[in-house]
Amino acid sequence: MRTPHRRDISARQDLLGRELRKLFDDFTQEDVPDELMKLAAQLQSAFAERKDEEAPESEGAGTTSVLAEKRENEGEKA
Repeated sequence: MRTPHRRDISARQDLLGRELRKLFDDFTQEDVPDELMKLAAQLQSAFAERKDEEAPESEGAGTTSVLAEKRENEGEKA
């Protein structure tokens, strides 16, 4: 069995790339099922409600508490 030439390998890769691009393009043009859209809307509203409930009173307060907790954990390890 002979070793394939670079030209043959490149031609196969090009063909495969074109076929994969076509599959991807076809897939991305398909409509999203209504049930999936409803589920996505439910998830988005649930996350929005959760974010509203957990919203810090001032900008950056959540970051401060995360940093403080990290420092405490690092102190425990030392």
